[in-house]
Amino acid sequence: MEEILLRLPVKSLTRFKCVCRPWRSLISETLFALKHALILEALKATTSKKSPYGVITTSRYHLKSCCVNSLYNESTVNVFEHDGELLGRDYYQVVGTCHGLVCFLVDYDKSLYLWNPTIKIQQKLSSSDLETSDDEFVVTYGFGYDESEDDYKVVALLQQRHQMKTDANIYSTRQKRWRRSYTCFPSGVVVADKSRSGIYINGTLNWPGTHSSSSSWTIISYDMSCDEFKELPGQVFCSRGCFTMTLGDLRGCLSMVCYCKGANADVWVMKEFGEGESWSKLLSIPGLTDFVRPLWISDGLVVLLEFRYGLALYNCANGRFHYPVSDSLSGCRDAKVYVKTMVSPNDL
Repeated sequence: MEEILLRLPVKSLTRFKCVCRPWRSLISETLFALKHALILEALKATTSKKSPYGVITTSRYHLKSCCVNSLYNESTVNVFEHDGELLGRDYYQVVGTCHGLVCFLVDYDKSLYLWNPTIKIQQKLSSSDLETSDDEFVVTYGFGYDESEDDYKVVALLQQRHQMKTDANIYSTRQKRWRRSYTCFPSGVVVADKSRSGIYINGTLNWPGTHSSSSSWTIISYDMSCDEFKELPGQVFCSRGCFTMTLGDLRGCLSMVCYCKGANADVWVMKEFGEGESWSKLLSIPGLTDFVRPLWISDGLVVLLEFRYGLALYNCANGRFHYPVSDSLSGCRDAKVYVKTMVSPNDL
């Protein structure tokens, strides 16, 4: 019975709490919610179903969301605006998503929140007592799950202005406090795009970086269970020379977009995380040299892309773009795919 319930969508589980007391007790358990989320996350790489997955993004001082299935299959996409259930109209930055939880930053007071848009529950995280003056540091964030400690964590990278030194602060939802990381950030490496958050893959957070000595590209990976930074092995770069790079999560795999001068955007996928030889070129988009990040790919090789100011579908077979949303999500950024779960920020 439990194995069947674990594979049902949130809407059905919410209704089935009313069937009987044993079901209500089971579905309300924190462990049940985590198991349910882990199953949906694992299915992301193989399932053809898009209904359990949504896209969360910021757009003109609003947090908005829509269903992946709606973007692919409906002529009119239903876009939900969440300002009323959050803090009103403000500038939000989506730090990351994990197990249905969305971590976002509020600009005016630099406070961090965990929020589940499916069950509409949010929680403010404890403020950092560490010195993080905007005049001294540039801060880049990441959010993910440490399975070894059953702990959701926020990582803040603090790079000193005009210096090469980078420190890391870690927030633990289990301990409800911040601490400094005990590990060393790779020497001579800086985060390349400080406006973009780290990409969560298999218990790690990943950022694009550059070597200060050679300006060559690399990928900085933070292992949450080991509290360790390292550079991923065997990165793939094209022979024509890439002038920038974007990382993403493409159905559970680390993706990388390389932009070749005057040529195209090449999308690579790391099929086995941490294995340099597993990089595989997925597709190439001719003539595209501006920011783009793949968010989802269907079985029919139609890719959902985030551009600098919107979303689009790209058909690999015929090379055509389709723009399913225009006015509703114009100017969107920080788009992330999340899974619809029952994990509550209040139970962490």
